[in-house]
Parts: sequence; structure tokens; C-alpha cells
Amino acid sequence: MSLEREKFWEAWGQSNALYEVWAAWKKVNSKQLFVLYELDHGDYITQKNIADYTGLPKQTVNTVIRDFIAEGFVTLASGRNDRREKLVVLTESGKKHAAETLAPLYALEERVFSVMGEERVKQMIDTIFLFNAIFEKEMKRGMKEHD
Repeated sequence: MSLEREKFWEAWGQSNALYEVWAAWKKVNSKQLFVLYELDHGDYITQKNIADYTGLPKQTVNTVIRDFIAEGFVTLASGRNDRREKLVVLTESGKKHAAETLAPLYALEERVFSVMGEERVKQMIDTIFLFNAIFEKEMKRGMKEHD
């Protein structure tokens, strides 16, 4: 394994592990945390959107959403343009849970960003998006070649 690839996976793994530890401290699993994070940022979002944004499998998102429905944190609503589309909406109880769970995480992330500095944070985000775009393009090219 090349040093770059090894360091990439080390960094990726450390980031994931830190969020896992943080989620456990807040007594939620990381899947619930990631879904809640997305729900807190979108008024009307589908399970597919959540899966796309978090990288979680659709079935995992569906399981978390069912758990959140049972806990009274979310409801499902019909889509605005397509009634078959189901939107996931935080209830008042869900908004309170999101605020209690996520406010400390947002504050932690802001402290980290502040220490890193605006330019480094922007570079990090731009670099991750660039990596993802190139990875997707090369992955699709490789899949076509091997079909």
C-alpha cells in the first residue's frame, strides 16, 4: 500500500472513530447521529437524500427513521410535487432532541474550525470534494471498462 493511501485511510478512520466516540458519549449510535445531523439541516428531506448525504445504505436510513418515528422524533409527509415521495420531517420533540444532541457537536466543530482557520477549513473541504469527484469519475470509468 502506498504511503499516501495508507495515510488517507488512517485519517479517514480517525475521523470516523472520533464521531463514533462522540456519538457514544451522547448515547446515540453514529448512524442515528448522522441521520439526525441531516434532518437538522433540511426542512423537507427524503430518505434517499439522507442516504446520499451521509453515505449510509438506504436500509440503514430506513431503520433509523423507523426508530425515530417510534420515538416520536419524526413523521413522514407526502412530497410537494410527487405524493408518492415521502418526506421525513422532525416533530417538535425531534427538534428538541436534535438541539440537545447536536448543539454540543456543532460547538465542538466550530471550535475545531476556529483553531484550524478559515483558509485551512476551506482547503480541506475543497480537497475532499475534489477527491470525491475524481474518485467517482475514475470509478465509473473503471466499471465501464470491466463490464
